[in-house]
Parts: sequence; C-alpha cells; structure tokens
Amino acid sequence: MDTIYESALKLGRAGKPFVIVTITASDGSTPRKIGAKMIVLENGDIIGTIGGGPLEHKCAAIAVETLGDQKCRKVGFELSELALTCGGSVEVFFEPHPSRDRAVIFGGGHIAYQLVPLLNSIGFRTAIVEDRSEYLQRDRYADCEKILTPGYGIEELEKSCSEIDLKDSDYVVIITRGHELSDGKVLDYLIGLPFNFKYAGMIGSKNKVFECMKGLVDKGCPKDKLARVFAPVGLDIGGETPAEIAVSIAAQMLAVKYSKDGKHVKDKKGYFNN
Repeated sequence: MDTIYESALKLGRAGKPFVIVTITASDGSTPRKIGAKMIVLENGDIIGTIGGGPLEHKCAAIAVETLGDQKCRKVGFELSELALTCGGSVEVFFEPHPSRDRAVIFGGGHIAYQLVPLLNSIGFRTAIVEDRSEYLQRDRYADCEKILTPGYGIEELEKSCSEIDLKDSDYVVIITRGHELSDGKVLDYLIGLPFNFKYAGMIGSKNKVFECMKGLVDKGCPKDKLARVFAPVGLDIGGETPAEIAVSIAAQMLAVKYSKDGKHVKDKKGYFNN
C-alpha cells in the first residue's frame, strides 16, 4: 500500500496524470479484497494490482477513459461475466488525478519567496531559475524544482530552459533582481521561443515596462507576442509588499487558468495599438 501512495506522490510532483483504482466492495470469491489498489497511467501502464487478469485489464481501460472526463466513477463487476471462475463480485472506484500545471519563476528573491508556497498550496508545481545559489537554499523552496544559472545571457538561458524542459503549457513569471539587467533579457529570450506560454508575466513599473517593450519591438520582437505578456505582472489590488504582490500574481494566474478576465492595464501609452 505504501508503494501506491509513494508512487502517487512522485507522479504528482512530476506533473504526470494518473488514476487510483480501488476495490471498495467485495462479495464471494475474488482475487483481491476491499482496499486493494493500483495506479493506472495515461498510457495504460499499471503500478500495483487489484488481482490481475480480465478484471484488471477492464479497469485499466476504464481508468484511461476516466482521465478524459476527469470525473470519479464507481463500477460494479460480476466476475463470472469476465470469464473468471472465482465467481464473486467487486465494486471498483476510479479516482482521476490530472497533471498539475507548472509555474516557472525566473528570480528567487522576496516575491518568489512568498509566491512559491502560495502556488504550491493551490495546485501548481513550481520551478525556480536563479543565479544566486544562496537564494535557492531557502526552506520554502523545499517542494520546488531549482535551477541554478550562472546568468541571464542567451547561452545561460538556453541551458537552464533545456534543463527545466520549458514548455508551452507552463506559466512563466519573470521577477529577477534587476529589471534592466535581467528581466528584459529573460523576456527577450522567451519571446523568441517558437510557442506561446499559457501565462507570461513580468514585474516592473509601467514606465519601465513600456521602455522594455519598446526596446524589444525596435529589435524586431513581434507585437502580438509581447501583447500577451502581463506586465506589470499581477492584478491591480493596490498592495505593494512582496506577499501582496505574490497574491496578485497568483490571482491573475488563476484567472487565466479558469478563463476569467485576468486583465490588467498594459501600456496606457498605446504602444501596441500603433
């Protein structure tokens, strides 16, 4: 039983979807009794067993279907109908666990220190890219994937993003220690990737953001991709402490995740409307 829970924990941390299949009722002669569990992965692979044979094969197929609609279900089986000679009956519960969205945060300073545990608590996986090793030792980053980069140049970012396997399904937050020195460089690199992220946000005052965006457009960065970036990052809730900014960022990410508004005032000077 411990192996099942340990495997579920590892799969969840890795962001892989799975279904826990549990026998919840058993009558007569059956291969396994109440409480027997197995895990079924997206490709149909199995960890553990609820008895093997036709019952397990049928349950694995149902589990894969369950990942599609993300709804728990309970199914009863007469084992004689599955050509099992034991002849009893079982009831099986299917509990889907979808893949967790990942937030990749560039910068491990004060805001990240507040943001990471908040995102972990609302179902995100988290990863941090930071160039100061001491900042990756903080206790609140215990459940966070950590990537130490020597800097935010193109080569360093290529290596770091390859190591972290950055994908279009990620939520990206740029909150490094220097807007001019590194935030703009990170955004420049990310905008150049051949896909759009689910969410991308960059910290900075409106004036700094405007100057950064203008410089990137002048370099040839496409306006449509830049216009997708939430900058200044976070909903305008009026707060200014690291914890308050973290709340505003998390709220905006959830608004995007659940297809709510999530909008903010971008570029009052109308640069992207030219």
